[in-house]
Amino acid sequence: MRVFLGFLLLLGETVSAQHRVTMRIINEDSRQPIAGASVIIKGTNRGWISDSAGMVRMEGMITGNYVFHASCLGYTGKDIKIMVPMLECDTIVVTMEPDIEMLGDVVVSSSRIDGRIKDLPTRVEVLGTEDMEEETSMHPSNVAMLLSEASGIQTQQTSASSGNVQIRILGLDGKYTQLLKDGFPMFSGFSNGLSVMQIPPLDLSQVELIKGSSSSLYGGDAIAGIINLISKKPAVRPEWNVLANQTMRGGADFGSYYRARNKHWGLTLLNTFTHQVPVDIHNDGFTVLPKLTGFTMNPKLFWYPMDSATVSLAVNTTIDHRIGGDLVAVKDGPTAAHPYTEDNRSDRNYYQLEYVQHLGRGLVLTVRNSTSLFKRDIGIADYRFSGRQISTFSEASYLVPWGHHKTVAGANFLTDRFSENRRTDSLIRDYGFATTGFFIQDDWTLGRHWVLETGIRNDCQNRFGNFLLPRVSVLYKLSRELSLRAGGGLGYKQATLFDGRTEETAYRDVLPIGNTVKAERSSGGNADMSYTGRLGEDMRVTVDQAFFYTRVDHPLVLDSMPSNGSGMVFAYFTNARQAYTTRGFETSLRLRQEDWSLFAGYTYVDARTGTVALPHIALAPRSKLVFDLSKEKDGNYRVALEAFYTGPQYLYDGSKTREYWTAGLLLEKVIHRVSLVLNFEDLTDTRQTRFGAVLVPPVARPTFKEIYAPLEGFMLNLAVKARIL
Repeated sequence: MRVFLGFLLLLGETVSAQHRVTMRIINEDSRQPIAGASVIIKGTNRGWISDSAGMVRMEGMITGNYVFHASCLGYTGKDIKIMVPMLECDTIVVTMEPDIEMLGDVVVSSSRIDGRIKDLPTRVEVLGTEDMEEETSMHPSNVAMLLSEASGIQTQQTSASSGNVQIRILGLDGKYTQLLKDGFPMFSGFSNGLSVMQIPPLDLSQVELIKGSSSSLYGGDAIAGIINLISKKPAVRPEWNVLANQTMRGGADFGSYYRARNKHWGLTLLNTFTHQVPVDIHNDGFTVLPKLTGFTMNPKLFWYPMDSATVSLAVNTTIDHRIGGDLVAVKDGPTAAHPYTEDNRSDRNYYQLEYVQHLGRGLVLTVRNSTSLFKRDIGIADYRFSGRQISTFSEASYLVPWGHHKTVAGANFLTDRFSENRRTDSLIRDYGFATTGFFIQDDWTLGRHWVLETGIRNDCQNRFGNFLLPRVSVLYKLSRELSLRAGGGLGYKQATLFDGRTEETAYRDVLPIGNTVKAERSSGGNADMSYTGRLGEDMRVTVDQAFFYTRVDHPLVLDSMPSNGSGMVFAYFTNARQAYTTRGFETSLRLRQEDWSLFAGYTYVDARTGTVALPHIALAPRSKLVFDLSKEKDGNYRVALEAFYTGPQYLYDGSKTREYWTAGLLLEKVIHRVSLVLNFEDLTDTRQTRFGAVLVPPVARPTFKEIYAPLEGFMLNLAVKARIL
């Protein structure tokens, strides 16, 4: 009997020593629950799976110290140390950081329905963390070089003296590319001229690219495609990075980025400063690198009133002053013998306000508002162009999952007003646009293999009328590794005087847009095949083959006419009768094995105007090859070798340019919290002046030939990056 009572007492003690541990698994950035995460006790086979609310309830835990490991596809694994027993009411919140280097599992937002790349009918390309880190080391002042190294994208320099550039996608002019920052349209019209030169990469987590007509997603300006710059978000673990960079040609960059958050508040803060001394590389007496001083300050405050809601407010101030031209005039001021300078001053100020509410069962309400003020003053010799642009953006959208559907619907209102300084030019080219848009998009999952995406947008524009923009895409998954996509849609672009050719002349003697000018319209389609798998046990391979076609009807072309008796010649825009077309394909290969990574991409573009006299769209290379080989050991070193081939191009006069190669080498060594970066740019010292003169005399009133190749040549820079927190 005593033995029996002793057994019952021992059993009672054992039962009473069993406890329950409760965890909640959430996304570190969005604070949203992660379903399907695996939690195991390290060193054992005992484990659990999180439910749709991210909850994990572990029963029957006996007293002791444990190390749990949480993992989920698309997230970085995490160890959690727990001492049992705990208070029964306690819930351990585990934050997991998205692993955006797993490209097939990257969650993107540019398609408006957040999802993994491999599950979206719309083809979205992503430049991830490694690309951002590399670009920050090589070109910390702006993202121009980062975008130019992507397949199918070309950086076109529009000034030989001041270095202004624009981004072209698949052969089309830069005005057809819509630039977004976290989903906000920020850089269009007048403000597009210097946009990519004023966006530092230090605060970016990734860049999302959609090539082809995308006006049905975000409205006008997206005939060629969309570039969406995604900022980092506050993290529970504070991060503070600083950077200093010095180039061999007198350029210096300084940057600082900080982010942190607690339960209810978060903060990110970006500060950058850039300085460049004027440099004449070609020995022709004119600057290739202008005298430059630039500054950016971008604080962003986050408020989390509850786990399911986020309110963010970002404020940005960017000041940019660059002077190029005759080196003597730039250094000492204009004189009678050396009068020519190009003086660019710009101020960019904006705020972005966003409210995101997760309402349960996948319902998401998003409300956005932004206002941007851009002022720019351009002085070239005895001519000056000055003006300011005020643009606003307001949008509300609602995402509803139902059955096998994800549907997002919303409305937005955009204004764009440009006012020219009446003291600088007798030609007053003011405009005021207001656009009201309504959109709806649905992703329908048809079984295991098919996803159909349909959408329609209606924009009502106060000057150019109504635009109905349907769009359809389909994804077919042949297997887990192989998928096919196809889609198409319509687009439009409202007419302004701001494009690549008028930027080159600083809008001198360009007449206002006439009342008979129509908006440009586009139609396009694309198809691609994507394979992601393994070669052997440890090499991951991704192959993409894409085809595209875009047609632009009523394209704006620049014509000229003499004035009545004054001897002056004015330029003006008119709609061409013939449509512009671009067609071609992209092929890319990515291999990754342990520390090694290889990327190779080839783009073929046939861009035509439809006319017999000048049949080719100017400055659109028919062939472009991108090659990138790197080896990286986390926390130790990185070596990256790049090579680029650009095929022949046609200029505006119909002449054909020569092909050229460039190459670069980056070496990075990590010592504790400090990284030392040595970057060799353009190892081949390829310069357009080696093929022919760019400057056309006289030096007192020079002209410049179109720029189709690099001007800077070989460049060496040393960067020091330090992680304070």
